[in-house]
Amino acid sequence: MSRAGPLAAEARIAASTGNEAPRAWLAPLLLAAIAAAAWAPALRGGFHFDDLPNIVLDPATAGGAALAERLANGFRPLLRLSYALDHALWGFDAAGFLATNLVLHAVTVLLVWRLACRRLAEPAAALAAAAIFALQPAHGAVVAWSSGRSTGLSTLLLVAALLAHERAVRRPGASRQAPALLLMAVACLAKEVALVFPLVVLLWETTRAEFPGWRTALRRATPSIILAGLGGAAMLFASPRLRELLQFSFALATPDAALAAHLAAVPATLSLWVRPWSLAIEHPAPTGALATIAGAAVVAAMIALAVQQRRARPLLALALLWPLVLLLPTHSVIARLDVIVEKPLYAAWIGPCLALGALAAAITRAPGRLRAGLAAAAMLALAALSAWRAEVWAEPVAVWREAATRNPGSARAWINRAVAELEAGDVAAARRWIAVARGLDPGAAKIADAEFALSLMLSTAREDAVR
Repeated sequence: MSRAGPLAAEARIAASTGNEAPRAWLAPLLLAAIAAAAWAPALRGGFHFDDLPNIVLDPATAGGAALAERLANGFRPLLRLSYALDHALWGFDAAGFLATNLVLHAVTVLLVWRLACRRLAEPAAALAAAAIFALQPAHGAVVAWSSGRSTGLSTLLLVAALLAHERAVRRPGASRQAPALLLMAVACLAKEVALVFPLVVLLWETTRAEFPGWRTALRRATPSIILAGLGGAAMLFASPRLRELLQFSFALATPDAALAAHLAAVPATLSLWVRPWSLAIEHPAPTGALATIAGAAVVAAMIALAVQQRRARPLLALALLWPLVLLLPTHSVIARLDVIVEKPLYAAWIGPCLALGALAAAITRAPGRLRAGLAAAAMLALAALSAWRAEVWAEPVAVWREAATRNPGSARAWINRAVAELEAGDVAAARRWIAVARGLDPGAAKIADAEFALSLMLSTAREDAVR
């Protein structure tokens, strides 16, 4: 791995491509095409699960006074505006909302490519890194689901903010930090987890090939640290909804219990990147002290290896620590109903992609056609897996059939499977899965809703038969 600094790396990239300016558009065009082709099957999908309360049944989606009231609430206003804009363009056509998600993903892929160009020494490595990011099957929960928009939008803005920070480092000046800070603030308006940006900056600085020193790294991160502190306080003050969510989380579990649960879930969560057959909208949570100890050991090992390799292999250190930093807002002391979720893996995949891109470029550069062929085959396999995940997310019955299979002890999975089957017209299957859910959790509130929907469908069918 090259030990040259980022400025030298960018100079080499510019030198290698300076005589090929007419072809400079090939890489972004190729990446956009890859992302669009792999995830296009998602456009056949509709609204389901959280899309109903978040989008379809929320009057703010249609704009007007309801939107103004929601924006005044202060909870993810940029997200609400994006839904309102989609409604203005497409009405309640889910394909339009999903097309926006796909565009956001494609733009994020291009920004990851630009970020990789800043950090990696070869254009081929940057291209591979962005392609690997584009074709991660676990991205289905963000790209192929309308309710995944908050993660996709905030990630796009966070990567843009990091690119702006990088430009500010290369061209020092008091005002140069303003674009990065503005983009960070806007990212928080899409999803509050963007407050993690100062830690991302600190990690980015401390894993440079030419380490600038701790004092310089802290100085470069200080403006975003101050903004995150002020912004977090302002968001808590301005958003009753955010306060309600925090109160609910702390009532769900104490901070130490939440941390134990999240540590137990870390190995399974991160392993979803390489276990596409285990992907689902719902996963069983690992429980017990042994699971927590094992998870803590995995996290400790990742940190220890990153610290050990930070000077010799800074890219490896970045790849190891990036997921831990990006998962902090959702996997630390704040409890949540689901500890293994796929949406936070979207932004967490960027750091590992940089290292994998460098590795892929090294493999294809080695003598022998077999290695290049294997790398190409791996990319095609990833594209096929992403298309498969898009197909699954496009079919609510497939989504919840998969969830019930992965987590058979979840009453929620069986209830939602029953509702999906009912919407698909399979009354017998819906009745059967409602019975399974009742056996798992007789007091679940949604069982009554599902039974009511079933009775309405049966009544309508009887009336149609009489007519």
